[in-house]
Amino acid sequence: MWGMYYTSPIHSKKSILMYTIEKLKPYKFEGDKKWTVTADLRGLETFDNCESNYDVVERLQDNKVLGKSTDEDSEYCQFFAYFSTKKSAENFIKRLGQYVEKRKILIQSL
Repeated sequence: MWGMYYTSPIHSKKSILMYTIEKLKPYKFEGDKKWTVTADLRGLETFDNCESNYDVVERLQDNKVLGKSTDEDSEYCQFFAYFSTKKSAENFIKRLGQYVEKRKILIQSL
């Protein structure tokens, strides 16, 4: 399981499937000690102007959605964050959802 969906490198960013926070779940892979949250977050409308998931991580840290002490190992086309408990991973997803909703309201008000 590498993420929420497959993203072909030959497709443009605009062809990436959109999804919602509700589909994002923490996983604990066999042999891992930590819970993983992974997806190409550029598929969320909030981040559709980000060139890579490195940009997404920077934005999440700047807005205190993702703590700087959180283990993350994101790549250009995939976001990875690791949490010591399932609850902490679920709390991150909750904060992410709140941030996305806040941004959506802000954009709609313009």
